[in-house]
Amino acid sequence: MRFLQRYLPLFYRKEQRENAMIVVEGLLSGLERKTCEPIAREHGVQRKPIQSFVGCGKWDDQAVMGELRRHVKEHMADADAVLVLDSSAFAKKGGGSCGVKRQWCGRLGKQENCQVGVFLCYAAAKGHAPLDRQLYLPEEWAKDGDRREKCHVPPEVEFQEKWRIGLELMDRCRDEMPHAWTTADDEFGRCIQFRRELRDRKERYVLDVPGNTLVRDLEARRPRRKRAGKGQKRKVPFVGAGRWAARQPEARWQQLRSVPARRDPWWWRR
Repeated sequence: MRFLQRYLPLFYRKEQRENAMIVVEGLLSGLERKTCEPIAREHGVQRKPIQSFVGCGKWDDQAVMGELRRHVKEHMADADAVLVLDSSAFAKKGGGSCGVKRQWCGRLGKQENCQVGVFLCYAAAKGHAPLDRQLYLPEEWAKDGDRREKCHVPPEVEFQEKWRIGLELMDRCRDEMPHAWTTADDEFGRCIQFRRELRDRKERYVLDVPGNTLVRDLEARRPRRKRAGKGQKRKVPFVGAGRWAARQPEARWQQLRSVPARRDPWWWRR
């Protein structure tokens, strides 16, 4: 695959480069199950080397992700682009996969045995592409030395809330990737500290929040004091975001038209 040629030198050994090509081709194939065993079988190779490559292969992971961001920037850099932050869950049958536990699985719409990852993507007029990702390690996993050793969890990896992981992903690339906005769903938007951290970074953002999130309209008229001219001025009371939005006049809303992106992102074409 021509796409992989700039990445293969970042893998130290010939065997790693060969396994990288096999795994990526398997993930882009039409296989029903895209785990190591069916991918290895499809390519006529042994399962264990593929599993070892995916599970505990040693290479400079950040170097690979840095090259990915440079690749995206070359093809799609746009000052009006958007950084999209989201988490995604992957259902699992057993309990041996790193970070797996019974937790919310958005794909299934219920609590289920799954792994969860946090992902950062780039959306621009020329298309969309991934920038970074990190597995969410539940707190009980982070404290379990036996499971950490079995799944090759690096010593420096500790428990972090998903919004903190998201900020780290952004900090690794927001200066090098031109963009105008950051977006995320209410899993991130409901967190006051996450919104504060974005403001501290001078990021413009559009975040989904639950309808019962309390907000204060700083442009609204203050309530009258109980006794005119005496006591402190009263503050505008907090109200739920849903109630505040519902009572806004139609003239306050503005419809924004986005530029349609290509159907397939650039990295999909071989």
